[in-house]
Amino acid sequence: MNLFLGTAFGFPTVLFTPLLLVVAAYWVLVLVGATDSELLDAVDSDGAATGLSAIMHRARLGAVPVTVALSMLVCVAWFVSMMGGIMTSLLDTTSTPLLLALGAVVLLIALVAAWAVTSGLVMAVARFLPRRGGDSKHELVGRTCVIRIGEAGADFGQAEITTSGGAALTIPVRTTGGEVLPLGGTALIFDHRAEDDVFLVTHFDAALDPGQS
Repeated sequence: MNLFLGTAFGFPTVLFTPLLLVVAAYWVLVLVGATDSELLDAVDSDGAATGLSAIMHRARLGAVPVTVALSMLVCVAWFVSMMGGIMTSLLDTTSTPLLLALGAVVLLIALVAAWAVTSGLVMAVARFLPRRGGDSKHELVGRTCVIRIGEAGADFGQAEITTSGGAALTIPVRTTGGEVLPLGGTALIFDHRAEDDVFLVTHFDAALDPGQS
């Protein structure tokens, strides 16, 4: 235990340990419905990625939500630096300059490994995901979805929609006019708000569906 804690809070792993705790806390909040899994994704009015989303696209990590890619990067970097830190701690030396130099090498290896592993995972996962882009998002307008992870309101909401290819896609949704949609309820997507990349929804009444006989 002393070796684990000493390595986790020693250089270079200490640079990633706080980030790992933030990642863990964030995904707990996602699971309980307190935040959005696409919190950091952003596009402009033409559907092109902006800000951090654009950076992740240039790094070939934009095929999944930014929070997913960042979580992968942090987890891989922490694990590699942890393993490297344990290996260097087993060396029979007390030379501070040498330990710092070895720590810097481990840090560089951890960063490169994090990008390489995450990039590979993202490319592999992207093959099974629907295309993420402005046109595909606008094509979802006019379709129905099912509210998931708590209620959907003006400040938070997540829904599941089945794409034309048969894949289940989770999308961020919001309501207008103070409307609140319950968990499991069916909603109609009537617009896509580009500035914060969310879909506007309202209650869907199956009785008003012209496709019903």
